[in-house]
Amino acid sequence: MAKVFFISKNNVRDAWLSAVGQILYNGDDIKTEYDKPEDPPSKDATVLIEIKEPFSSPIMRKDKILKIKSKHGNSYEIYGCMADTYLIGSIQSGYIEEILNGVNDHFLYESGVSFPYSYHDRIFNYAPFALEDTIHKYYDLEFVDVEFAKKHQKLIKAEKIKSAEDKVVWKLNNGVEFELDKKISEKMGIEKIPLGILNFPRINQIEYIIQKLKEKPYSRRAQAITWRPLVDPYHVDPPCLQRIYMRIKDGKLIMQTTWRSRDLFRAWEANVNGMIRIQKYVAEQLGVGIGHYLDFSNSLHIYGNTISEVKDMLERMKTKGEEFPPEIKELLE
Repeated sequence: MAKVFFISKNNVRDAWLSAVGQILYNGDDIKTEYDKPEDPPSKDATVLIEIKEPFSSPIMRKDKILKIKSKHGNSYEIYGCMADTYLIGSIQSGYIEEILNGVNDHFLYESGVSFPYSYHDRIFNYAPFALEDTIHKYYDLEFVDVEFAKKHQKLIKAEKIKSAEDKVVWKLNNGVEFELDKKISEKMGIEKIPLGILNFPRINQIEYIIQKLKEKPYSRRAQAITWRPLVDPYHVDPPCLQRIYMRIKDGKLIMQTTWRSRDLFRAWEANVNGMIRIQKYVAEQLGVGIGHYLDFSNSLHIYGNTISEVKDMLERMKTKGEEFPPEIKELLE
């Protein structure tokens, strides 16, 4: 039976260490699409993690809160485990600015090889299809069948389709109308439109969430997505983050995220530091407190070629006498 874990901790550090221990010692052995032939299988599980107080227990050094400076000149309190060098390195390389400010979004069109997507672009500037997607999947758009449009009851009920003077008119936005006497393609002079030449509207989903929760704090509709079904299934490197859900309960903003796939050892804590910054930003815009951060991964894994590195880190922490969550302490003894 596939392994499923639920972890609930007060802070990011304990949640991460608990997940690392449970997946390392109790996770399923399974190959990944990124493995080399000589790599051992990854350790893998489906995991739901609740962090009750995401901004509690920042990393400390000598009784002072540690501030990590990024290459963009900003300094950040970090939430997680000091032994997680990938977390520290990510913050130093500008991961917070990448998530919140989109400092790397320009690489989507300026770089020929890197940044196939960015979370900032997908969350704050979402479009169902973009110019760079034409590399991976090609579509031709066909015009609506006029006979089908004439009989469409929802359009008729909304008075978008009207009959007058022996003709049927389809009323679109901005005063545009089509007389549905012959195929639209004949009127336009072309049979199909290549999808890639269209510039789709861009949606700031975080702004939508803010406005929605200002109007109705109890709404169940305040969410953002990243997935582009037209292209991501055919992409060699589609986004791991799938959805962000927010709601206000007891005067606090809760944030819940869904991920299809996650590198627990090298990415999870950096991801969480980015996500809770979005949570904090939205809470500040709404004038409410910060509730729990809930993190669900269909596949939370430790790659086989990093297992020895994970064990070395845990052993060093144990030698230094660092505290572990009780359930992980037992596994390490």
